[in-house]
Amino acid sequence: MNFDSYADLGVAAAAELVNHLTEGWAQGALRPLPQSGPQRARLAAATEAAIWGRGSALGGPEAEELILLAERLRAVFASLAAGDADRTAHLVNSLLREYRAAPQLATHDGEPWHLHFHSQDREVGRVEARGATCAVALATVIGSGWSSRLGTCAAERCDLVFVDTSRNGSRRFCSLRCLNRDKVARFRSRHPDGALGEGQLPGSPLSH
Repeated sequence: MNFDSYADLGVAAAAELVNHLTEGWAQGALRPLPQSGPQRARLAAATEAAIWGRGSALGGPEAEELILLAERLRAVFASLAAGDADRTAHLVNSLLREYRAAPQLATHDGEPWHLHFHSQDREVGRVEARGATCAVALATVIGSGWSSRLGTCAAERCDLVFVDTSRNGSRRFCSLRCLNRDKVARFRSRHPDGALGEGQLPGSPLSH
């Protein structure tokens, strides 16, 4: 399934920011953040460029602002995973206020007038615009009853997040790798004394 185009972009961006700019677990391995300022700035800039196609460098303060935004977005996904609808709503409302999300028509780069959800004023920073985009998208998805489509990987030692666009909304894992890790772990828990031989796991893959 697809949400509207703005929400599609925003929730995908939110998930990518969380997965690249917060510490945690990724498919069985620890996912640390760099400690030095220049490394953090390069990581933040590379993440922003991968999501939005912008290649210019981020200064140290802006990089830390983007990392902070990612941590706040992580809290939204964690609250959803815990099934706490009230806390999720409060977190998203805080993002909407603090990143000054407000609908307005804008035109740029030769495009016709179209809807934006952040200020077009020159003094507004890149991170504030990114935060507004993600906040509005999360509010749209959650407020439309699609919060179950925003997931956190169910595999052990993985807390990557994802947007479930499958037809039946049954996805539980960030990737096939974690799906397979989970299948192996469940098999071994049922057969603690048995070797994991070829052909012992079910042959048909589960929905991830």
